[in-house]
Amino acid sequence: MKALISTKVLSAVFAAFFFSAAATAASSFYAVGGGVFLLLCIRYIATLSVATAFDKPSIKQKTKSTHVRLIIISILQAVFVASYMYSITLIPLSLAVVVIYTFPIFTFFANSIIRSRSIDALSALALFVSLFGIWLMVQGDTTDWDIWGIFWGLVASVAQASVNILSRHEGVKPGWGFVKYIMVLPATVFALVYFVNTAEPLASVTTSMIMWSLISAVGMSGGFYFYFHSIAKIGPVRTSNVMFLEPVFTIMMGIALLHNVLGLTQWLGILVIILATSSLEFWGKKYS
Repeated sequence: MKALISTKVLSAVFAAFFFSAAATAASSFYAVGGGVFLLLCIRYIATLSVATAFDKPSIKQKTKSTHVRLIIISILQAVFVASYMYSITLIPLSLAVVVIYTFPIFTFFANSIIRSRSIDALSALALFVSLFGIWLMVQGDTTDWDIWGIFWGLVASVAQASVNILSRHEGVKPGWGFVKYIMVLPATVFALVYFVNTAEPLASVTTSMIMWSLISAVGMSGGFYFYFHSIAKIGPVRTSNVMFLEPVFTIMMGIALLHNVLGLTQWLGILVIILATSSLEFWGKKYS
């Protein structure tokens, strides 16, 4: 139990909470008429601004290979966020979460292959059980199977798994400086895409859109900060495992803020995720 309440694991828990808030706010943003690229534009510019404000410049110079790695991470995490946000415009958030949360499984197997480890059957089973728990939670809200929504959800999953693996490197130092660095390129691209493709880019924005997109941006900022700290401390596999708590937090936010009522199956799904995540933490420390 000691490992579950350690600061290292709490970084991943905080990341799950903040990312959950970002996704929940994004759904509300779409509900008031906002579009994907406006959301991405505001989220990335806001996160870049926050990271710049809190960043303490490092004296240590980055090597060319480190710069290349950071640029690749920047592109992949932008693909993850963009695909995730687009996916939830096509399918319900709960269904998108089921598809996207295959990334811990991809991360587990990819990490094992890269490190030439034998596959730990119990750890793999715990990950699949966690995914089953998510499926249980969202029963009743997964009827709209838009194939493109599923496709972009899988693209997001693969991109996130790649970010997880690439981020565990001595040249990748977590913190606001790292968050700032990986925000610059996507913030520029998404801003250009939005302003070039929108007839009235400023006049079409409402107060509600700004409010929900900024709340989503706060979630993304906190999520990235704690997420990369977690990868540096406990590794991509354990971080991905704890991130299964994100859909649990999303459901809980629905109860607290929207007065949603859960059925027995959903409560069972939450219990399954917590038990599977806790179990993997007990025997999965070798993946740190």
